[in-house]
Amino acid sequence: MTPRLPSTRMTRWDLIGLACVLAFGAALTHHLTGGPRGPAPMSDPAAQGPGVALGSEWMGLHFKGERVGLMHLEKTARAQGGGYRYALRTNLRFTALGRAQRIDLQVDADLDAALTLEAFDFALGAGPARLTGHGHVEGRAIELSLDTGGQTATRRIDLAHPPVLRANLGPVLSQQTLAVGKQFVFHTFDPLTQRDQRVEITVLGRGPLAVMGREVQAWRLEQRVGGLVLEGWINDRGEMLRQELGMGLVAVRETETEARWGLTEARAGRAAPDLMRATLIEVPGLPPSLAGRARLTLQVAGLDLAPFKVDDRRQALGGDTLVITREPVGAGLPLPVRPAPEGSLAAEPLIQVGHPAIQAAARGAAGDAPDSVAVARRLVAWMQRTLTQQLVPGVPSALETLQTKVGDCNEHATLFAALARSLGVPTRIAVGLVYKDGVFGYHAWNEVLTGDGWLSVDPTWGQIPADVGHLRLVYGGLDQQVALLGAFGRLKLTVRE
Repeated sequence: MTPRLPSTRMTRWDLIGLACVLAFGAALTHHLTGGPRGPAPMSDPAAQGPGVALGSEWMGLHFKGERVGLMHLEKTARAQGGGYRYALRTNLRFTALGRAQRIDLQVDADLDAALTLEAFDFALGAGPARLTGHGHVEGRAIELSLDTGGQTATRRIDLAHPPVLRANLGPVLSQQTLAVGKQFVFHTFDPLTQRDQRVEITVLGRGPLAVMGREVQAWRLEQRVGGLVLEGWINDRGEMLRQELGMGLVAVRETETEARWGLTEARAGRAAPDLMRATLIEVPGLPPSLAGRARLTLQVAGLDLAPFKVDDRRQALGGDTLVITREPVGAGLPLPVRPAPEGSLAAEPLIQVGHPAIQAAARGAAGDAPDSVAVARRLVAWMQRTLTQQLVPGVPSALETLQTKVGDCNEHATLFAALARSLGVPTRIAVGLVYKDGVFGYHAWNEVLTGDGWLSVDPTWGQIPADVGHLRLVYGGLDQQVALLGAFGRLKLTVRE
């Protein structure tokens, strides 16, 4: 059955985490790509032998048989000190709710002769959102700086293992002795999610693969990362030839002309595929809205929810049955709330609690609100009046959202967290599913601490508490939201009432 999609008139339906899904998925190819910075010879995918082959690698991005973008990697030898420079680009063009969207991602990495990561720069552009940053490796730590909304935030990230960038994981793997059945474990660092990610790789086989009109001997790999099980094919040098990305996305090694043609075609006016369809879950038997409903009981299939953050006073999981109960609002806690749960008042690189503009906006919106519930109500009302709801498939920044006054639910939830925390209200970001008009889609909202426990607050939809159509799966920003990738296309929900 074809899912019934929300109509375009539903301005309150939004798509969250798409940049996270696509950027993270693109990173799994081990090559982040896009337009070239200068002419470079193309690496021959059929050439054998160890070592890094300098030059360009092009890949076309396909979604269920249709082109949605291109990927490009350029590898050059550094003039001083030896080692390599990897220039990585990804350009994606797609639609969501009938609107054209684009994501442009670039990562430039400096590697030593042994392909050990030394430093990297990255930039993400998506609609009005832009995030840039720089990382410098010192032993098992990364000194990271992020630039967004005109502010630079710095942090030190200590890692359990020396960091490996996903972009050069393939060449690192090629230095190992590959054989069918062998397993490898790597710890990679993703600058967008700022997370150390465990990657498990199993060699499934070796054989011919059609690449650019000819057969190439390739290693077939199974990759387990972030709840995903994906397949990829590499040559003896570790160059990616084909990579499944999840959600129906596939990256395929192509010539420059083939890869560029896909992007040019999208620019020429042809409607790009709607990637939102891959994230929606149809659930028949429910009314268009669940506003005012006290309880919702769902049967869960296709995905084990035990590893997710599902159980609390609002949600209860028993076997394959999930019960969501609309919690009472209860009494607010006097401000500032002390003590507060760990991290619930903290500033983060993209939740700029201490910035003067955030603090001034929070005071102006909340006025003399005396407790956590009153603050939540006033902040939600202010955001409903002030922000324009628009799909922004980028990395959410509270400060940038405050400046642009534009965003989808990820931007709303991030800005709400910054405003509420600046006033002393313990706040966290909840991410999961939300229901409307027959389907569940991925969504972000907030929870604030009250005298009765955590209270759900949806600043995008203006709900306190959030209706029972909100099904939380994880807490936190992009570093935690990558866990949702394993749910795309697998989770099935049925009404059990």
